[in-house]
Amino acid sequence: MNKVSTLISQKLSTMIEAANPHKISSRRKAITALFPHAVQQQQNGHHEMLDAFLDVARASQNPRFMWRWVIPFFTTLLDKDSPPPQKQAAILASPHLLWWGSTVSGKQMIRQWAAATSAIPYSDKVCTSVVDTLLRIASNSTLEPHIPTRMWSWLNRQPSLPPVCAGRYFGSVWGVVEAIRALAHLEILKSYLLLIWSEWDHLYHGGHGEMCTLIKEDFGGVWMEHHRKDFLKHLDHILGQLDLGLDHLQQHKPSLEKGSIKRMKEQYGKLKEVVVEEDKKVAMALARESSKLIFPPSLLTPTSTYRETLDIHVCHPIPIVAGLEYFPLLPTL
Repeated sequence: MNKVSTLISQKLSTMIEAANPHKISSRRKAITALFPHAVQQQQNGHHEMLDAFLDVARASQNPRFMWRWVIPFFTTLLDKDSPPPQKQAAILASPHLLWWGSTVSGKQMIRQWAAATSAIPYSDKVCTSVVDTLLRIASNSTLEPHIPTRMWSWLNRQPSLPPVCAGRYFGSVWGVVEAIRALAHLEILKSYLLLIWSEWDHLYHGGHGEMCTLIKEDFGGVWMEHHRKDFLKHLDHILGQLDLGLDHLQQHKPSLEKGSIKRMKEQYGKLKEVVVEEDKKVAMALARESSKLIFPPSLLTPTSTYRETLDIHVCHPIPIVAGLEYFPLLPTL
């Protein structure tokens, strides 16, 4: 990497250390102008400048950090004939691009982006960027129908999303919840919930209400008990982190406020209540069903000799025919 690129990378790193999101955002146009050069360095085997650029974009906490003029260049990077390093640079930067609005994105660009994700080597960073971008695109009702169905399977990888993540925040809107439920794929829906639920963001009101509903409708019943167990474990972790207080959480996300903590406690507390209530319903239903399979005491011992002990003795033989009604699955003799 040449001296100019090294100096630029060092300057970008200095901006991150200043930890001033507003100051960084105010210079986003000038910083975005460095992106093509960072991509060129990446293709030449030097990833330091691109890494610094992405770090600055994240530090800005601005979901529209990259200036719109870069869209034509970005589209070129996603072209099917572009080399893998260029595609990878575009995928990694895609969460910082303005995806909503027909003037910025559309069916063709989403199709190019989706194709590029399959043409580069998998990594945790790539997965995080893909999922972040996927949720951001899905939050736009105009763009969501253009997402290839296969892209939703990325949610099953459940990457570790950063504290500041626009995809997780905007991805909790009602429309995204509905779109994923419409897939009729339980594992994807579960993965989505585990990704969206976080101590770093509250949920949109409509999305939160829909989540309460789908827990009852999609994850209710005895066969969904293991899914609800995973939900409870995750929700308990979130509530535990929120109990550590604002000072602890602001170390990783300075923009969090006291009101946000209160709202998240209410929302995730409500989700836990819904899950626990479903468990109670199942337990009660099982208790009722099991009571139907117990032999009445009159069939086991005469009334005069009935003993309230745990070692029940059969005093008289029970006719097989008389006991058939308690074994509905047995074949009729």
